[in-house]
Amino acid sequence: ASGVVAAAETHPDSLLLNAYAGILWMLLEAAEAPANAQAFLDRAQGLASRASAREQAVVAMLAAWVADDVPEVLRLCDAILADDPRDLLTAAFAHYHQFNRGDFPAMLRTMTRVLPHLDDVSEAHGMAAFAYEQCHLLDEAEAAARRALELRAANPWAQHALAHVMLTQGRIDEGAAFLEGRRAGWTGLNSFMLTHLWWHLALFRLSQGRGDEALAIYDDHAWAVAKDYSQDQIGAVSLLVRLELAGVEVGDRWDELGGWLAARAEDTLQPFLTLQYLYGLARAGRPEADRLLVAVRVEAANAPD
Repeated sequence: ASGVVAAAETHPDSLLLNAYAGILWMLLEAAEAPANAQAFLDRAQGLASRASAREQAVVAMLAAWVADDVPEVLRLCDAILADDPRDLLTAAFAHYHQFNRGDFPAMLRTMTRVLPHLDDVSEAHGMAAFAYEQCHLLDEAEAAARRALELRAANPWAQHALAHVMLTQGRIDEGAAFLEGRRAGWTGLNSFMLTHLWWHLALFRLSQGRGDEALAIYDDHAWAVAKDYSQDQIGAVSLLVRLELAGVEVGDRWDELGGWLAARAEDTLQPFLTLQYLYGLARAGRPEADRLLVAVRVEAANAPD
């Protein structure tokens, strides 16, 4: 991600580089993201008059994203995919918003639409695997994940989807062995993907009754990379919750995590994230929990019908 942003700064005349740099800023999932994305959006919009229809659609998608118009983002993703169903990056952006909206059938529709055109692409099958799993079509999810891993054994998203399937089906020892056998290849991943794969291994260890090992994974891997990033933070919250529910003593870890969550005291950008920030702040006994609860109530009162 940082490479794309740096390249966009070096190439101000590249519309797509600047549009994608702006989108990467939006994936920060933080209040400052739209302002950081705006400079790249302005640059891309300045180049749009000489651009292709697809390039203009990508710029429009970023503009809608900055404006928090998710339905328009998804409409534009749909239009881009209608023109080029091999555009897996646009399918990934659609998946991101569909998942955040809890619209798992839409995730699957996106993948069934593009997959016939991407049968040779491991990442497409990995994305399909997760969409199937979210729709609780576990056999189909496993088949898609296995196909993805045949094409590229190191595909982390396919490994992740298969871990979901195995945990749901109670294949605990198999799942633990599967991730253990793959973890040496978890290199060059972004913090979310790296920490989340370790998170899944921790759940298998916890299910095996090996709480001390799960806690060590929290300390050494799941909460040890980008502590200011939204996804790493909620991963830490959700893993500590599970450890405590399983009877593992977590010591002062809530206090340490709460210090990082304090900056989220008014963060209502995404409900899925906000509720986990709120739990973590409350469990840590932080006063910011009260502020965030007030912000949630205000947001709920002003939400459209």
